[in-house]
Amino acid sequence: MRDRARRTRATAVVVVAALVGTTLLGALAVFGGGGGSSVVDIPAQGPWTVLVAGDLRTVAVCAEDPMVVDAYVGADEPGNGGGLVLAADASVADVERVVRCVAQGIDPERITVVTSPLEDHAA
Repeated sequence: MRDRARRTRATAVVVVAALVGTTLLGALAVFGGGGGSSVVDIPAQGPWTVLVAGDLRTVAVCAEDPMVVDAYVGADEPGNGGGLVLAADASVADVERVVRCVAQGIDPERITVVTSPLEDHAA
């Protein structure tokens, strides 16, 4: 009888561990597992713009990030896309934070990070 209880307890521990592991792997897949990086490719050099092929208005709170200097949506079809322009001194960690914010409401496959053109203030 004792062996049966011990086997049942061991099986329960293995099942719970598998469920926890699966949940953690799913969370890592959503937010990127490689050292906290996002699942969206980020160019090595900035400045960056986070482009969204979807309704950016659904994640408008992401535009309130202190490193976001401009946010825009398409004038004709605002639900078709937009972008979040990050400050010139933003770091990769800042870009990842903004991407994670956007990915909470928009499929990460619809998010692209590009290098922003530098503005010429001398003109």
